[in-house]
Amino acid sequence: MPLRRKLLRAVLFCSFATSATAQKHAPLSAQDAHTYAQLLAMTDTRQFDSALIDRALASASPQLRAAATLAIGQVGPEHGMAGIAHLRRLLTDREISVAANAAYAIGLLRDSISIGASSGALAAMNDIAREAAWALGEIGSPARGAITSALGMPHPNDVTVQLLLAAAKLRPVPLADIKPLLRAESPPVVWAASYAIARTRSAGGVRELIDLEGSPSLRVSRASQSAAGTIPPYSDPLSAPARTRAEIARGLAKSAAGDSLGARAFAVLSRLVRDPDSHVRINALRSIGTYGPMAKTALVDATRDADPNVRIAAAQSFGTVLARESTEFPALLAADTSIAYRTSLIASATRAGLRPPELAQWSTSRDWKLRAAVAGADGDTLDRAFAISRATPLTRDSDPRVREAAYAALVPPASMPLEDSVHAMLVSGLRDPDFYVRATVIGTLADRPASNDLSAILASYAQASRDSANDARLAAIQYVARLWKRDSTSFTAAQRTQLAQLEVPSDPLERAAGRDVPAWGRWRSVVPSPKPIAWYQEVVRAMVVPVVSGKPLNATIHTARGPIRLQLFGADAPITVWNFLTLARSGYYRNTRFHRVVPNFVAQDGDPRDDGNGGPGYAIRDEMNRHRYERGAVGMALSGPDTGGSQYFITHSPQPHLDGHYTVFGRVIDGFDVLDRLVQGDLIARVDPK
Repeated sequence: MPLRRKLLRAVLFCSFATSATAQKHAPLSAQDAHTYAQLLAMTDTRQFDSALIDRALASASPQLRAAATLAIGQVGPEHGMAGIAHLRRLLTDREISVAANAAYAIGLLRDSISIGASSGALAAMNDIAREAAWALGEIGSPARGAITSALGMPHPNDVTVQLLLAAAKLRPVPLADIKPLLRAESPPVVWAASYAIARTRSAGGVRELIDLEGSPSLRVSRASQSAAGTIPPYSDPLSAPARTRAEIARGLAKSAAGDSLGARAFAVLSRLVRDPDSHVRINALRSIGTYGPMAKTALVDATRDADPNVRIAAAQSFGTVLARESTEFPALLAADTSIAYRTSLIASATRAGLRPPELAQWSTSRDWKLRAAVAGADGDTLDRAFAISRATPLTRDSDPRVREAAYAALVPPASMPLEDSVHAMLVSGLRDPDFYVRATVIGTLADRPASNDLSAILASYAQASRDSANDARLAAIQYVARLWKRDSTSFTAAQRTQLAQLEVPSDPLERAAGRDVPAWGRWRSVVPSPKPIAWYQEVVRAMVVPVVSGKPLNATIHTARGPIRLQLFGADAPITVWNFLTLARSGYYRNTRFHRVVPNFVAQDGDPRDDGNGGPGYAIRDEMNRHRYERGAVGMALSGPDTGGSQYFITHSPQPHLDGHYTVFGRVIDGFDVLDRLVQGDLIARVDPK
């Protein structure tokens, strides 16, 4: 472990650090457990209680003090800024877990006034310095000078990795400060530098990525490792070379390489599509597909790859490669019988201008997924007459999941005008009996908000008052807020009166969505009510206390391709873990499917509806914590802040851009081979808590 003082190893990975193995600490006293429950109630309602924070910080329990420190950031910028002075002071706390949480919480609050304090914390112990670097990245543009200056100074490798990931968030990316680190001796540092360049496909870094691919250190085949708890985030040296090759592959798309470096970049990609690591091949196929017809051979060869997700990635990349007169399509379709592969290929073919007979055959299939795939393929083409003629009948489908896909397919890209006939169909869709369909229709109209549609939107909002979930109500409120922001003068006096007379929603998410509309000013005065304190006490007893006492919480996802064993972070995301385990015990996940698998990104489950929109009918708050989205991280899927429910995802590869934006509540500890074999539609027999 590359820490400054190895003797402090055991201390550095205490309860609220990013350790992945359970550590035994002094048990929480009854009073501390009660205070812990009060902290959960405070963060759950996003209210700041200064007396509670002071009381928790005065405790002798390091776990409670660390929780209180993190809670200041979890409350959010609106109310959490009341505790910013605490966080700056706690950056030098004697407990490293407390100081590290303080640095991280400053990032959650995005406090630009704390840039100096965060920069100073880069010289602290590694755990603290890493979080300070992450915080500077979250603060963003105001911290640009601090980040670039720090990149030019010596730091431990794991801290430099976090600084590079912070630099990746800046626009424009500071290439001059990043490029020298492509020559670093540390493989994780080289990976982070390549990530910072490739993430935005920066044209100014293409030449360096091409040269880097020839480095002997990247040619060594090394087994991809899971993120072990004793290795700092993103700092596994064994998997770093393959991760770097994957970033090189991502960064060499034609849009970045242009004409001047296109030939060299294509040659590199032609090698990487045959890389021994499937994640590298997937990224390379996506990039080589941007080069048009010259990539056909590579993509066709990839449809015979042994890895199903490589085949799917190839199928998804034919859109700019095939031509209307192409004759290869039947053979390509026969290469893989999975629905994920075939629907991807159909969408690519349609985008390329082909009109395969499967479009007509599938539109009348008994399988709703095939009918929905036809709608999705129709929406993937710029041939508007074709898209409208094919998607329109599907808006009347008996299955709401197909109707939803059809309405989405009707909408042209933002660069094209919305046809009057399509607009009329969308307005009609505002009355659909399915609230997910209505929410989708409102969302499509919200891209082009107009006062002429406001009456229909509000009528749909009234209909949504009877819905069992908030999706359509929330979408309508967001529409009004967006229209107000774009052109508040377009609201008539009658419309303003109508808005003001609406009842105050009981849902805090709905109130938050409408907070910037003056007519809804009284919505802001409602203080959220927490659950009974006994509920939070039970969460602490069942989730926090075992982990603090050294007893890990685990679960096993039994998939059609084998089991995936999870460790759950009960002390760091107690409400989220409680929710996940409660749903698992109830059988909620039984016979569900991975409705979304994006190769070399995530596998997502938790939707009984099976189209990505379903949920349990309620939402839980985010619980941002210091765990990172490394390979095998388990996160809560969201449609916006604090919208978690039943859907979760598992990352195939490191995804630093998700850190601090989606709750990490567990990690894979066994079954990585199963994770990599999953494809969209794979069955989950059950989730067993252990």
